[in-house]
Amino acid sequence: MRAEISFDDWIKGIFGRPEGPEPWYWDVNDQMPNIPPGSSVRYLRKLFTDSKSLLGQYSNLQLKRGFWYIIDCGLSTELVSLLDESVPLQEKLETIGSIYQLYKDCFLERCASSLSHLGESKENPLNVLCYMWWDVAPLPATAGKIDNKEIDASCLKAMRKILTLDNDACRESALHGLGHAKLYYPAEVEKIVSEFIAANPKIRKELMLYAQSAREGMVQ
Repeated sequence: MRAEISFDDWIKGIFGRPEGPEPWYWDVNDQMPNIPPGSSVRYLRKLFTDSKSLLGQYSNLQLKRGFWYIIDCGLSTELVSLLDESVPLQEKLETIGSIYQLYKDCFLERCASSLSHLGESKENPLNVLCYMWWDVAPLPATAGKIDNKEIDASCLKAMRKILTLDNDACRESALHGLGHAKLYYPAEVEKIVSEFIAANPKIRKELMLYAQSAREGMVQ
């Protein structure tokens, strides 16, 4: 059953939880309501666009757990709403495009500039969330379906922009997502990653190797 809640209550319910030993969403007696897809898309866009002002009071652990709840379709219907046919396409595309702003205003500043696939910065819980974003999220994992081409193209565009951010965690995240997207969009991914490699010859060797692997679709 879907229920309307205010944006403020939505934010507090997802991010404003005590830092217990286990994520709050594992408690079957303490669950967030599934809100209508249209509301979810609007709330996500506002969150991604205004993350700096909305999330400053929360810790990295609270952010990691809250965003994991959002992106994991086994935990919530939040990101799945971006594939809902009842929501206007333009609203969905604008929300996907605003993911770049989330990386720029939140992950760029709060994630250590390190590589999670090498096990670095384990002390910062937000790093692993950033690294796994495009892997856990149901985007652009629409398997190249014709009716979702625009959604997928918007995801690829967002990852391409994220590669311009001066933080290895953000760039690794985008490369991780592109590596998985290679199966469905080989030409597009090869072009994006090749351009990144050509424009950044002085990045650390480990990130360069990861980029080369992502270009071939060989990421974990």
